[in-house]
Amino acid sequence: MEDLNGKVIKLCKRGDRKAQTHLYAAFYKKVYNSCYRILRNQQEAEDAMQESFIKAFSRLDKYENETPFEAWILRIAINTAIDKLRENQPEWVDYDEKHFNFPENEDETEEWELTLEKVRQIKMAIERLPDAARIIISLYLIEGYDHEEIAGILHISSGNVRIQYMRAKQKIIEMLK
Repeated sequence: MEDLNGKVIKLCKRGDRKAQTHLYAAFYKKVYNSCYRILRNQQEAEDAMQESFIKAFSRLDKYENETPFEAWILRIAINTAIDKLRENQPEWVDYDEKHFNFPENEDETEEWELTLEKVRQIKMAIERLPDAARIIISLYLIEGYDHEEIAGILHISSGNVRIQYMRAKQKIIEMLK
């Protein structure tokens, strides 16, 4: 698949529409799902998905083959969706890391591990979170970004990401009780 994607990407760089259609068909569902998790609106997610592919195809000259194409396009999609969300300007609360005691070991508690078994309930709880908290939880738990990467994507401090993540996690736990 990697070799095939490499050939397809080379054809896309030359403007081959069939190759672009092939890449689109291979990744549109994952791109759409990433956008939808952030935007929670089908039309907005579809728009963000389309914009993501337009950006990706127009920037293929900047694509480096060391990074899997899927990771590259999903990063574009997440940034595009967040930009769309910023147009609606969710309220980002700036927390001061000094006022909170973080445990030395950030291992998940037994209580949190038990809630992970209730995937359907957790998804519903995530959907009820405010936009800022929902985005951080989605980027961390679903997309797999770490706190520093999320901070870079959202242009906020990593301490702020940690605090909002911990508070969102706590809200989900409370919703599940």
